[in-house]
Amino acid sequence: MRSRTWAIGLGSLLLTTVLALPARANQLLFWRLDASQNRLEFKTQGAIAPQAQLIFNPQRIVIDLPGATLPANRSPIQGGAGIREIRVGQPEAGITRLVIEIAPGYTVDPSQLRVEGLDATTWQIRLQPALRFAGGGIVPPRSPVTPPPSRQPQLPPPRSPQVGRQIVVIDPGHGGPDPGAIGINGLQEAELVLDISQQVAAILRNSGLDVRMTRTADIDLDLEPRVQIAEQARADIFVSIHANALSLDRPEVNGLETYYYASQAGERLARTIHQSILSSVSIRDRGVRQARFYVIRRTTMPAVLVETGFVTGSEDSRNLANPNHRRKMAEAIARGILQYVRQN
Repeated sequence: MRSRTWAIGLGSLLLTTVLALPARANQLLFWRLDASQNRLEFKTQGAIAPQAQLIFNPQRIVIDLPGATLPANRSPIQGGAGIREIRVGQPEAGITRLVIEIAPGYTVDPSQLRVEGLDATTWQIRLQPALRFAGGGIVPPRSPVTPPPSRQPQLPPPRSPQVGRQIVVIDPGHGGPDPGAIGINGLQEAELVLDISQQVAAILRNSGLDVRMTRTADIDLDLEPRVQIAEQARADIFVSIHANALSLDRPEVNGLETYYYASQAGERLARTIHQSILSSVSIRDRGVRQARFYVIRRTTMPAVLVETGFVTGSEDSRNLANPNHRRKMAEAIARGILQYVRQN
């Protein structure tokens, strides 16, 4: 995969804009937009841990590279369809920032955004199929072949749920520069809940449900975009997955908590998932509760927030660090969702 990424021939130079920089201490060596694939690739001299987030008004994707530096040349890359430009700068000492400006009339679906490491120093962001027309259609990558004349293009109508096929949004909490709760032995909530959420999504898809995720990678996503993903998908169910925490001085506090906001449907969903977990996962029961968490208060479909255990708890932290336990937790959450769907 890496060899193909680096193979740039004369033909692909027509499609790829490249800025190459001389190497110094851990510098951003290059960043380039491959318009044939709607893909941004960048490489630094030393290992980095990129932190990406989607920002609104105006809409742009921001990728921070802690520890990377830049020389004086900061010429922006002019984008293709859906991308106004890609620029680079240093908002503060020790951090280099890439900014992908989204063109007016386009939007980005955070659940489809991919930030992938090719190796410790080379990363890529796939904007396909995350980049969309504001009307809903996916933006195609730019092609070197001129297409034949066609009739006036028609954007697809807004998606409506299929009869008998529920739309479920799974929301892994936190992400990117926000690791969420940090517990015993440095256990990070964002990493744990992303793993559990991805497994839940896979089980539900295999069971025939239409599943959307608010994030599928370690990116930063504010609360309102999470709500908007569910609303724009016209979801039937919203499940936000988190891990709890108290002070590290309170390792005796452990257990499962499941929250809903106000609706009877939300309460039924919360109790069904909660009981499913208790019936198959070894964890203390701290109850089903009402709360005003933003993502379950602002969504209009039945919505719950599951706290899968305390990363600061002596029992829960040990369990959450165990991949087998996380698998069982994911299976139990998925069973609860499926049971709710069958009963409602």
